[in-house]
Amino acid sequence: MKTGFVFDLDGTLVDSIPGIARGLNLALKSLGYPEHSVNAIRGMVGRGARELCLASLKGCFNGEVPEEAFEAVHRGFMREYPHTWQDGTVPYPGIREMLLELAAAGHPLGVLSNKPHVVTGPLVRHILPEVPFREVMGFSERFPRKPEPDSLLSIVRSWGMEPEQVCMVGDSAHDGNTAVNAGTRLVLVGWGYSSRAALDVFRVPVCASVTELSARLRDEDSLPFPVSAHRTIP
Repeated sequence: MKTGFVFDLDGTLVDSIPGIARGLNLALKSLGYPEHSVNAIRGMVGRGARELCLASLKGCFNGEVPEEAFEAVHRGFMREYPHTWQDGTVPYPGIREMLLELAAAGHPLGVLSNKPHVVTGPLVRHILPEVPFREVMGFSERFPRKPEPDSLLSIVRSWGMEPEQVCMVGDSAHDGNTAVNAGTRLVLVGWGYSSRAALDVFRVPVCASVTELSARLRDEDSLPFPVSAHRTIP
């Protein structure tokens, strides 16, 4: 049986920061809070919309961010982002071709994101319409966010596979710990939104280019299991 690949979305398959930044800044501006640069927002993403909104407010208050302020920004972002993700969200060069080659070779493909599911599905269909993903899953109330393993294990089960037959591909410690917690294999990419230090603790390949990633994924026998110093679930 061919290895199944489950890909993170933001920072792994697509560069989505411009659309996220526009949506967040529109929400902040509407409430009178200062906006952030695209580079600053790049360092806030990866943990879901609620954590993004909370991070955007931390410089505005001395101490803990008030719940009402956080909830207002979150509501604003969820209102704006479904209309702003199109602004500059693009697949990284070579990603589309790599995915099509893997699908043609018989590998099950999926997407697992902490982005809200209401946005994840339409975004993937719009940006990568030719890729026959078997599963596209964003965050919803069905499962807790990564790095909890429930959503990844649900995909594994739906494919009729065991965790060791599946490889998580991502750009962050959240992706790495999701693989650790689910017992899947893991390959990381270095072009995303995390620091190299956050990735190196897993002691798996950190691919510098899509060409390197493609070659690594085709070499199924060498796909490693992660070793993490920061396992999040006993």
